Formats: sequence, C-alpha cells, structure tokens
Amino acid sequence: MLDEAAEGEFNLIGEMRFSCSDELDARVLFNIQPESGDHYALALTGGTAKFYYVGDEVAIHLGTVGRITAPDENSESVPFTLQRRDWRIALVWGDEVIARAYDSRLHDGQVGTLAISGGTFEDLMIQPTGEIFLADDFVREEEAEDDWEPVSGRWQQRSLRDDEQAERQEADKSANAFSYTGQLQGDAPAISVTGYWFWDAYSLEAAIQPGDSGSVGLVFHYQDPDNYMLVRWWGRDHLDGGSLQLIAMHEGTFHVIATTSGGFRVGQWYALRCAVADGLVQVWVDDELRLVGHTDLFGQGQVGLYSETRELTFFDDVVCLGWELFTDDFAQEVPGKWHSLTGQWQPGDQALQTVNADRAIITTGRRAWNSYSFSVSVQPGKSGACGLVIGYQGPDNFCLLRWASNGTEYAGRAQIVQVDDGTEKVLAEATLSVPARGRYRAEATLRDGVISLSLDGHKQVEALAPDITYGAIGLYADGSAGTLFQQALLRMISPPRSSRIVAEFTDVSAHPEMAEWASTRAPWLPADDEGKAWWTKGDYFGEHALQLTVPDIGSKTGQVQLFLGGEGPDDPEVYELAIAVETGSKDVQFALTRGDQPLEEVTVTVEDTEATVSFERKDQWLIVLVNGTVVLQAEAATVPALEEQQ
Repeated sequence: MLDEAAEGEFNLIGEMRFSCSDELDARVLFNIQPESGDHYALALTGGTAKFYYVGDEVAIHLGTVGRITAPDENSESVPFTLQRRDWRIALVWGDEVIARAYDSRLHDGQVGTLAISGGTFEDLMIQPTGEIFLADDFVREEEAEDDWEPVSGRWQQRSLRDDEQAERQEADKSANAFSYTGQLQGDAPAISVTGYWFWDAYSLEAAIQPGDSGSVGLVFHYQDPDNYMLVRWWGRDHLDGGSLQLIAMHEGTFHVIATTSGGFRVGQWYALRCAVADGLVQVWVDDELRLVGHTDLFGQGQVGLYSETRELTFFDDVVCLGWELFTDDFAQEVPGKWHSLTGQWQPGDQALQTVNADRAIITTGRRAWNSYSFSVSVQPGKSGACGLVIGYQGPDNFCLLRWASNGTEYAGRAQIVQVDDGTEKVLAEATLSVPARGRYRAEATLRDGVISLSLDGHKQVEALAPDITYGAIGLYADGSAGTLFQQALLRMISPPRSSRIVAEFTDVSAHPEMAEWASTRAPWLPADDEGKAWWTKGDYFGEHALQLTVPDIGSKTGQVQLFLGGEGPDDPEVYELAIAVETGSKDVQFALTRGDQPLEEVTVTVEDTEATVSFERKDQWLIVLVNGTVVLQAEAATVPALEEQQ
C-alpha cells in the first residue's frame, strides 16, 4: 500500500521496469474501500492492460483493452499515469492512452501495487488533481512576473497595444490595452506554455490577431518541445491557400491528423478555441465548429500559444476550463460504459439495439452533468415508442423524452415525462412530426430547467421543469423490438456571453467618452420626463435576463416594475413584472401581466432584508427567480425582439 490515500480525483504516476511485455504480471489496486474492500484494479498481464471492478470477491471487466509496449532500446522502464476522475479511468502508457474505463461506484480510498512477476514498480506518487481554470487578459505592467513559460520564438508582454485596431480606438483609452505578442525567432516558431502537466480534459480559447499570413494556433497536451498537440491555422494568403489543421508533434516530427480549408485575414481578431476529452478534439473559430479529430497521444499536458509569423501576432483573453464530452459510435462493446436498467440491449454493427418489445432503458454518464445537448441517430422498430433519457439520478428519478408513430396510447404524439419516485407525470406533449425517412437524428437539450426534444432539427415539444437541471443520460424503447441507436453524442452547452454591443459602442467617434459608457447607467435612456422609468438602448434577441436586488424588505413600502418584450416604453404588448413590498412584512408580491391581461401572481416570504430577483426569458418561457429559486413561470408569446426596461 502507498502511504498516501487517494481523495477525490487523482493521478497515480510511476514507472514500470521490465523487459518483456508477455512475461509481465502486475496489478495496481485503487479506490480500496476500508470496510468492504471493494476496489478497482488495473491488471498488466499477458501483454495487455485491463481495468476491473472488484466487489464481493468478483472481478468485473471494465472498458477497453490496451496493448502494453516494452521499453525502447534506450530505457529499462516505461513511465505511466493512471488517471482517476469522477467517472472516467484511463491509462497513459509511455506517451499514449492505451485503455479507458467508465465507472463511478467507488471514490477515495487507498492505493496499492502488486508486482507478481516479470517487472517492478518504481517512483510511485499520487498527484491530486482539481478543477482546471486559467484566465489571463494580460493586464499587468511590462516585465511583471507571470505563469507563462516561453519555449521558443520571441515573446513579449505589452502594456499598450500598438496594432492598427488599437490606434483607431485610441489605445491610451482602451478598456484593455494589454496583450501578449509572439513571432518567429530565426526559423523557430514562437511557443509559450502554462498550466500543469496533469491537465487532461479541457477547452482552451484565445483571442488572436495574426501578424501576417503565417500560421498561428493553440498548443495542448504539451510535454516538451518535441512532443505536443497543436491546432495550427494558416492565413488565406499563404502559399497553401490557408487551412486549419490538427497536428501532433511527436518525437520532433509533425503529423497532420485532420485538416479543413479556409484561412484567416491578416490583422483581424478571431476567437480560436479547441477542446479535448477522451481523445476527441474539436476546434471552433468564432464559435463555429470547424474541425474534429481524434488522437490518443499524450492524454495530458500543459496548454500554450503558437505563432509562426514574422510580424507580431497578438494574443489576448486566454481562457482554459475543464471540459466534458461524451461520444460513442458503438463500434465495440465497452463493458461498464452503459448500464441496462430494464429490457434487453444488444450491441453490434456500430449500433445499440433493443432485442424484444419489452420496455427498455439503458443509461450512461455522470449524474452531475448539467446544461447539455444529447443526440443520437435513431431507426425505430415497426411499432412502439422510442426516446431519450436526460436528468437521470436513479432508476426512479429521471426525465424521459419519448415519441411514437403507432402502437401506444400516445401514438402520433411527442411527450416530455418526469419520473419522480417512480411515478410518471407528463410535463408537455405535442403532435409528432416524424421525418419521412426511416433513420433520423434525435436531440434532447437540458439547460437551466428548460427541456426540449428535436427530430432532425425540428423542435417537437418543450417544457419548463425548474427542478430538473442535471443528471446522466440514456436511451429508451417500449414495444419497439429492433430499434437501432447510433452515434451517441453529448456536448456541454457553454454559458451565454455576458458582453454585448449596443448602438453607442459601434460608433467609433463615441469611444473617447470613456467616463460615460463605462458607467452602469450608460446603456439606459430615461423613458419619461420624470426619470422614473428607464429603457435600454440595445435590442435583445433570444434568451436574456434582467436582474436586480430588492433592498430594505420589511422596513419600507414600495413597488418596482420590470419590463420585457416591448418595442418601446408605450408598447401595450410588453410583459410587466410588478414587485411590491410593505413595511412590517417579509412578503414580496409578484404580479406578471401583458398589457391589461393578468398572467400570474405569487407572494414569496423571504428571511433576509434583501432578495435577488431575476426576470428571465428562456426560449418560450418567462420565469421569475428569487435567490436562485423559480417562483413564477408563464409561457410567452413569440415576439421578434425583446428589450428591457426598469
């Protein structure tokens, strides 16, 4: 046993000294439970690496099987990292991930090793891992210390931008005149890295302004100057015509994994973002997904910036966050990845299939997942229903999005059903619009309690369920033998950007008026001569929220109105939320109306002397939250644009 116990998420790092893979027989035991003795095991035997769950003296195989490689001719051992996350388990052997498993039954506990024959463990150490977070806008004095480590090329912190755009915007008055610049030094590309070696699943984003048509990009899973992953982007005026590439620098040699056409314009700012999890890499340009590739190389490492330009390339607003992603093409059975709740399921032929007409549910993933989209290709059987499971917290608590063309009591309908303590409650239903072809894409979204189902991009039904905000995912079929599910994909939905541009900010001549538009009152205009009502200068499309704090509850009498969905202060169709308080009472009264039509009323009793109120539009719903809890909801009529007034 190792002296140090493992708590939470961790890496076990070390080296395996051996000479012949087929003769090695060794074990790593981890998450050993003190009372039951249940644990996970990594078995290195017969030239393979396998994960097991061991409980009640029974070993159950989990995940994929990896092939062990022997040390190269210049070494007597192979470095390895066993990654233990909340749900994922992986083995990095040398410089490649060779085995993955999925299980969340056990956490914490002791770690131990057993070298039976053919080799020995060396230099073992437990490395705790935590939340991945990095944000740098480079706002600091020149020459100030930072966490960036220039590897090659020429790098410089700049406390005052001198690029063309900054000059037009009066750089000495810029809201952020700071940046980080990189350029070639001789023939060496500019690489600067930061972060920790054990970072594994994350997204990395940076604002980049290329200095010329040479390449710029993002580095991830950085090991050393000869081993890292690279997203490289060429300018459209480059000799190759411009392209976006996913590249592995392995042992000093570039290997192109994926590529797509389209280059950047020199001198324009772009938001370039990449994300990696389970070996799947996605690349976005200005929030548009442009490139997808797969690699098992490295599996962990630092992050960095890249420039292969002669002129200065500017980098700004770097953000690195932990990343969640789930995908399954069902090309091979991965024991433990899916758990059958009811019915019979049969994997094979790149699909997961129901065996008979019994009600069948199968689940996967983390119960802590929230704000996501889950999609899968579906080929229904001849009759019965099929569906998707989201918000799964247990066999008696989940949300089911189901639909059926025939063979059920809800034939021709799509439903959103909440299963609460085993009891089904239909939250919403609508007439079904099934695509004409036999196979189509089904997508369920769960975001802030708003749940929707789409088939081939056409929304079928939607519901607001404030108490369903997170949970695992799954597949469903009932009375539908032979239903096929293929290409499952879960992607996390990024929070909406908080910044926006109103008309005032788009007028370059207005930029010197820093004192005015930096004020919290700047985006607002008085709607009447008395100055009691204020209306925003900008238009709001889609989802948004108006938030405020109600003070002095219990000690004052007063009322405030919030407005959404109007074309102006006098629009008779505007949604109005009236908030009222009275002296001597901790009750806060809410009344929602549209024009002269009352919609909903509610009274909320608060404990403190103030309360945070949020009046929000989420898709087709209007909701009111008090201190983060939904207290009022109503379905909103569709309007072309939404504005806010206070």
